[in-house]
Amino acid sequence: MLSSKNMIFRCIPIFMLLPVLSYAQQLRRLSLQEAIGLARNHSSRLSADSLQYRMAEAKIAQTSANALPQVNVNASYRRLSNNIEPFIITLPSGSFNINSQILNQSYNSVQLTQLLFSGGKVTYGTKAFRKEAEAARSDYNKNVLDLEQQVTDLWFNLYNAKASQRIILSNIEALSKKRDDQETFRVQGIVLANDVLQIDLSITRLRSNLADISSLAASLNYNLCITMGIDPATEIEIPDDYLHPVAVAGPLQTYINTALSQRAELKSFKLHSEAADYRIKAARADYFPTVSLVGNYNYDKPNQRVIPNVNKYNYSAYAGVNLAWQLSSLYTNHARVRENRLSLVQLKSNTQQATENIQVEVNSNYQEYKKTLDKMTLVQTELEQATENYRVEQNRLNAQTTTPTDFLDANSKLLQAQLNLATAKANAELAYRKLIRSTGESAK
Repeated sequence: MLSSKNMIFRCIPIFMLLPVLSYAQQLRRLSLQEAIGLARNHSSRLSADSLQYRMAEAKIAQTSANALPQVNVNASYRRLSNNIEPFIITLPSGSFNINSQILNQSYNSVQLTQLLFSGGKVTYGTKAFRKEAEAARSDYNKNVLDLEQQVTDLWFNLYNAKASQRIILSNIEALSKKRDDQETFRVQGIVLANDVLQIDLSITRLRSNLADISSLAASLNYNLCITMGIDPATEIEIPDDYLHPVAVAGPLQTYINTALSQRAELKSFKLHSEAADYRIKAARADYFPTVSLVGNYNYDKPNQRVIPNVNKYNYSAYAGVNLAWQLSSLYTNHARVRENRLSLVQLKSNTQQATENIQVEVNSNYQEYKKTLDKMTLVQTELEQATENYRVEQNRLNAQTTTPTDFLDANSKLLQAQLNLATAKANAELAYRKLIRSTGESAK
């Protein structure tokens, strides 16, 4: 058997690994599509929008039910007191009772009403609610795209922040080595203390920038976790190979045409306008009478149609047509019809404004995307030039033929070029996704 001392020594490596394992559990590699899927499942707003759509569908069923036969069933039982003497009529030929004392009475009926004509009010009302339900579904789709864009912005901005962190850390490490070399030269009396101080100052500035970027990355990481509904302590990792190649920009008019046919806002406005048109027709239906088929079946004891009353069940029934016409609606309904017409005019005006705004948005996103594509070529050239300039200045500094000022300037330009290149691809893909989203579609 192992001694307790040996057991402790054997467990020490495990105890030392626990913090590492705990940290590893908090690190999560996350693709954009995974982030979007998590956010959609977590979003309370989408859940509320989904309920709105189902409520709109329920209104359709509720309105349609008005055209179905309306059936009412009534049943009652009464026990009468026996303190009332029956009314007796006496004649020369004899006497008889005209209201027999029936103490146990029961009245039962089934009533049927079937709407035959209402000027189309039920039909138009049902169609209006159906259009409103379709508009609610369109609004839901718009909010889905808005959520996807929110997650996309957070995801790409987080990638850019972490890529910038890595590059700045690498640059700080390189400058620190260069600073050590210059410190050696200072001790040897080859360079001045101020030359070392300039590199120290540059490193301090980089660390300050790194602190700002780290804070931004932490904030973006937290916000993305909250949006997805996962533990905010999770550190999200986005590898470079999670990015996708960007597509070549097509003609601007193609994107605009797609937006005008696909944008959920325009579909929603169109459906609301169609619903408003049906509501106008439903309001005008109040000018007309309502015609219904009616029927009634009674099974009573005593049956009031049987004279004199008898102490047994008898049935009676009737069927007919009922007409109801509220004539005052001919002059009181104008205001409601006019209100619905004004609502339709307002919707058409809003549709026109939304169309113009969408065209402006698509054009803006298109120009931004073209700019990012152009910059991708330029930043590559910029990096090549900055790398060569840095190499020359570094050689001159090593040969003590220049001052650290020129070297640090070259290093700053190289760092900026590296940052530009690292984020150029992500910015281009983000701009592309914004462009596609502005057309009313989801970028794959």
